[in-house]
Amino acid sequence: MWGRNFGAVTNMVKADVHKHWMIQLFVGNGENLEINVNDQKIHCRAIVVNMNTKHMFYSRNLIHFTMLINPTTQLGRTMRVHFLNEKPYYILCEDIAVELQKQLISAISMGENTDYSEIIRNVVYCFKNDNLNGYDERIEIILRRIDTCACEEEKHQVKQIAKEMAISESRLSHLFKEETGIPLKSYIVLHKLLRAYEKILDGESITAAAIAAGFDSAAHLAFTNKKMTGMSARGIMKESRFLKVIL
Repeated sequence: MWGRNFGAVTNMVKADVHKHWMIQLFVGNGENLEINVNDQKIHCRAIVVNMNTKHMFYSRNLIHFTMLINPTTQLGRTMRVHFLNEKPYYILCEDIAVELQKQLISAISMGENTDYSEIIRNVVYCFKNDNLNGYDERIEIILRRIDTCACEEEKHQVKQIAKEMAISESRLSHLFKEETGIPLKSYIVLHKLLRAYEKILDGESITAAAIAAGFDSAAHLAFTNKKMTGMSARGIMKESRFLKVIL
């Protein structure tokens, strides 16, 4: 599938109530974490929160692993179809959650140069299921087109995409939502946000990353990020060890 996922190891998460079109995994550091999902307080070792689901999370200065998952990727689709099943969240079974916590603790103990790829591989393994139907070919083309674009404003317009696909805007929007579960306009915003993260991780300033990803300004990126994640972009990048995951 097209798209990228991002993981982070941090003890500075203070995300106010928000929802976004990403699936999000949280793994606690050796003990239960506390998270609020749809106004329900939940205590568990590890949890997956479905896209477009209201949630709030404070790390309380304890190191956690979290992963933002593009729902159109193989991992995201598997989580949605085989585990979440349109429910707001999925709590990982005890043995799997404990194993992920052990790997997190071990990785943290290695210091700043830690390779967290083992945790990523195990997350993928935990949710591995090849029994997925493919997208409509037109949706595959659109996802590929968006993922590989240079983020020119024209490429982010539904009108232009529909024109290039020789399909009406209304039909395109309906088909995309039907296949992916996400409104096309919302997916484009998600794409821009993840592209900005990628640019920042590659060493660009927040301002340069915002412009390169198709935002009008750094302030526009900051507003969108706060709305979608409950945190400031600067705070996320400053206080977290971020990992780019192409799956």
